[in-house]
Amino acid sequence: MTMPGPISDDREVEELSASECWRLIESGGIGRLAVTHVDGGPDIFPLNYVAHQGKLYVRSGAGRKLRSVRDHPAVALEVDGEEEGFYWSVVVRGSAALTEVDSEILASGARHLISDDPEHKPHVVRIQPATVTGRRFARRSPADAGRPVPRSIPHRADAPGRPKPIPHFPPAWER
Repeated sequence: MTMPGPISDDREVEELSASECWRLIESGGIGRLAVTHVDGGPDIFPLNYVAHQGKLYVRSGAGRKLRSVRDHPAVALEVDGEEEGFYWSVVVRGSAALTEVDSEILASGARHLISDDPEHKPHVVRIQPATVTGRRFARRSPADAGRPVPRSIPHRADAPGRPKPIPHFPPAWER
């Protein structure tokens, strides 16, 4: 495992490679699933997951989460953590579907997911990623508490001072 060197003052946030994102996803196990609720609004669920062969698997009861996935399969799963003086965050965007294939469920390890939620979770949902993005940034020390956090980070030499766009939604000047 290779950890990045110190982040310099002019580079507050490090964009992570896909392989590094997957390493972090596979080391996790708890994330937040964002779905479109049946009423059209957003909803989010903390849950545990397992990664297997480039897909993510979660267990669900028959409630809101499963209904939302059935009606609106586009989802996002956010996983975050910290290691060796850095915080990181990875977002997986893709489509979710109920899987009932016993061999897939067994191979994925989803049967071993245990939730603290007392609701019975007999259903397994597979998330097929379309994009995986991540960022890592240095943990700020208490001495940094009074210093302002940079509001923008240049992302191109020809556009100084412009914020770096979120990978999935290009800013207006790039549309």
